[in-house]
Amino acid sequence: MPSGDAQRAWFPEMLEELTQFWTGEPDWLQVVTFCQTMTSRRSSIRNQRGIRDPMMTCRNCGGKHAMILPPISPRSLLFALQKIDIITNDELKQLDKQWKSFRKEENLDAQGQVVEDRDDIADRSFTCSHTQDKTS
Repeated sequence: MPSGDAQRAWFPEMLEELTQFWTGEPDWLQVVTFCQTMTSRRSSIRNQRGIRDPMMTCRNCGGKHAMILPPISPRSLLFALQKIDIITNDELKQLDKQWKSFRKEENLDAQGQVVEDRDDIADRSFTCSHTQDKTS
């Protein structure tokens, strides 16, 4: 497995799909759907290549566990667009503001899912499967 693949959010073939998808005029609901598709695509690529989840030290128990990678978010998509030089830094800032405004108007979480109570939005950073299993 190439170095860094365990933490990779966007594989090269996914970036090619992103390039084909991006028109520069985002329909945020289509962006959310595309991100869900890319999250599934990433899982499929990782399974096909035998890439295991990255390891982390758990904040709760101190043990080493596999991380559960977060879904690809529209914001991640914007940073990927910048990284592959499809958008500039200024465009990134503008689009990020548009996404933030759209999220607020539509009452969405970072992945574009409707939130019933904004106070219930959990930190969606990397979590280990050990912690996830205990809460499920």
